[in-house]
Amino acid sequence: MKRASITAIIPAHNEEKNIERCIKSVSWCDKVQILWMGDDRTGKMAKSLGAYVIELNKSKESNFLKVQKNINCVINHATTDWMLRIDADEVVTEELKQEIQRILSTNNHILTTDFPVAFGIPRQQYFMGDFLKGGDWAYDRLVRLFQPKYARYEPIVAVHEQFRVHGTIGYLKSPLLHYSHPTLKDAINKFNIYTTMEAKQLKDGFLIAFLKFIFLPWYIFARWMIWHKGYKDGARGVIAGFLRGFYDFLLYAKYILLCSEKSHSSP
Repeated sequence: MKRASITAIIPAHNEEKNIERCIKSVSWCDKVQILWMGDDRTGKMAKSLGAYVIELNKSKESNFLKVQKNINCVINHATTDWMLRIDADEVVTEELKQEIQRILSTNNHILTTDFPVAFGIPRQQYFMGDFLKGGDWAYDRLVRLFQPKYARYEPIVAVHEQFRVHGTIGYLKSPLLHYSHPTLKDAINKFNIYTTMEAKQLKDGFLIAFLKFIFLPWYIFARWMIWHKGYKDGARGVIAGFLRGFYDFLLYAKYILLCSEKSHSSP
């Protein structure tokens, strides 16, 4: 029986330093589509590696809303049985490749109604020279492998995208490798961008936001270090846990400032 077909979808802004590593890790897919939205050499590099480049909603700054809309557009025009969404700073391991290929070769998604229509995939986070063994990020399980007719991004949100699946979701064991925060500087820069966008979406009352500003970062740090075993990573784990707590400290600090500005500007 012929195996099911698959397309790798890679949304990319300015990813010259990551795109080659990413594309090579999914070269076994039937199609590799780059959704290029930047203004550097990422598109040209991707084409030279044999990927099909689609230019949509290009801009100087990355835009998560456009990423989700672009992926939905590609899903709507899917020509393969499965799709694998992977970010440009991620890598498919050999073990994950083999696990996905076993799913494709069974064709159970055609023969049975209870076979998962999508799969969550764990991620290993690279931080300050090595992959983290513990912490919140070690528990990431993002739905990235899916049959296009059953999945969409909805609603479209600025931060923490919502991928909706209409059907059973399974979970794979082998991880994606994620190079999102390789250095302390990278993490702080990304957190600053994300918290600015997320603060504009919050609806908490002022008192609740203030209490979260005071107490939530410490809870997150404790959860990271104790419940999610961040201590396994030694000093790197402590720094990563502190950063994760700092994210919510920064988020609610920005939200409180926004609330104050609105109250002062109201008549």
